[in-house]
Amino acid sequence: MSAIVEPKRVGGFPFPKSDPAERKKDFSEVQQPYTTKLVMLEADRCLRCGTPVCIDACPVHLDVRGMNDAVARGDFGLAYRRIRETNALPGVTARCCPQLMGLCEDACVMRWQGEPIAIGMIQRFVADQEQNESRQPDPKGEKDTGKRVSVVGAGPAGLAAAELLRRYGHSVTVYEELRTAGGTAWYAIPDYHLPKDVLMYEIVRIKGQGVDVRTGVKVGDETRLSDLLDDSDAVLVTTGCKDVMKLDTPGADLKGVYQAYDFLEDVFVDGVDEYMKHPGYDLGREVAVIGGGDSALDAARTALRLTGGRVTIYYRRTEKEMPADPLMLQEASEEGVGFRYLAAPKSYGGRDGRLTGVTMYAMQLGDPDPEGRRSPVPVPGKEFEVPCDSVILAIGRGPNSYLQRVSGLKTGKRGSVLVDDRFGTSIPRVFAAGDVTTGETLVVKAMGSGREAAQRVHEYLMGLEDRHVSLYEEYYTRRSFERMEEGEEEELPPP
Repeated sequence: MSAIVEPKRVGGFPFPKSDPAERKKDFSEVQQPYTTKLVMLEADRCLRCGTPVCIDACPVHLDVRGMNDAVARGDFGLAYRRIRETNALPGVTARCCPQLMGLCEDACVMRWQGEPIAIGMIQRFVADQEQNESRQPDPKGEKDTGKRVSVVGAGPAGLAAAELLRRYGHSVTVYEELRTAGGTAWYAIPDYHLPKDVLMYEIVRIKGQGVDVRTGVKVGDETRLSDLLDDSDAVLVTTGCKDVMKLDTPGADLKGVYQAYDFLEDVFVDGVDEYMKHPGYDLGREVAVIGGGDSALDAARTALRLTGGRVTIYYRRTEKEMPADPLMLQEASEEGVGFRYLAAPKSYGGRDGRLTGVTMYAMQLGDPDPEGRRSPVPVPGKEFEVPCDSVILAIGRGPNSYLQRVSGLKTGKRGSVLVDDRFGTSIPRVFAAGDVTTGETLVVKAMGSGREAAQRVHEYLMGLEDRHVSLYEEYYTRRSFERMEEGEEEELPPP
């Protein structure tokens, strides 16, 4: 099929969005889907490159080429089966991946001819069509091996790892501290960005493959790591990031100064509708958010929806240095979130123990730091006052260090689990992956880490440790696009 017309783009970015004036009143999804006609036209723009660099750029090696070829022909079922082979959460990552920031769309060769293929939007259409209209079979797996694996943490890394291990035929039990599986995808990504029914559907599908997910179990408490080792052949720790960075800014203990990660979890962990029945935060009408990443944007946009007031983000560098997804930055600006750059809190002021405002440093960019970013430094004598009812701090968090402390696992930077090149830890038969080993990262990167660790666990269980398999080579050699075209892809084992 040849493209007849170019798909219409919105605001320079490849997806349509709901009206900002309306969407900021509730938590309905901002991103709007393509039509069937539009998604086929967009997929047909793909060049089907012989060396698909878009797949190289994807941490879970999603078969962009195979998906686009199938979608352009209207075979949405085949498109789903191709991407589901390596991505256990296709509807989630379609929405949560910043595709233009070093991932698939950033690598697309069409980017140099105008605009990259809207890979995320095509993936979203395929995943939604499967969920809502045409359920496809689960990926095939191997016969049961009799081996048992315990996974600690039901976030994206743990779920991706558990799914692959189960497809290899191992018995897998996942232990999750919270009442609901999903990790940060559940409690830290607002519904307007990721509708929770999409996440829950894909978790249910993973459970349907035979993965046992047990929620409300905090490993290291009544259930110890040693208990899991007694009951399993291997344990994989994927407990993510949890430990909030704390600064000693004067007045940080005032009522009205909140941590963004606690705030987001409290709002979304039981569902935003439930939170609205019993709001736990008195934000007032004037909210200041400190930080420049995605969590700062999420906290600001959530606060805007909860209060209907004025929300301003203060960031110590310039917009150019902001690590946030530019799509999310644009959406926040459209909704009326304010931005003040080159500003950082000096102290928090209050009355009777309650916050009334912030004294801010005016900043300037100085010499580069070890990572090459210019370090912000205060401008002498240029402080200014910001009256506000509440402050939400989104200044970063480190690996969840709880299990390391109580179990004796050796740690690395900021309490992360120290692992070797096969994801092994200091305790025999215990492996670790995802953000708990690296620090906070993207959902899809945590999933990629989880899958790589699962492969190493599988090799350990089956005595294949001298066979260091590359999941990319394994998939695209044995389950290639060419085999897909010949109709052979479903007869092969994982990955």
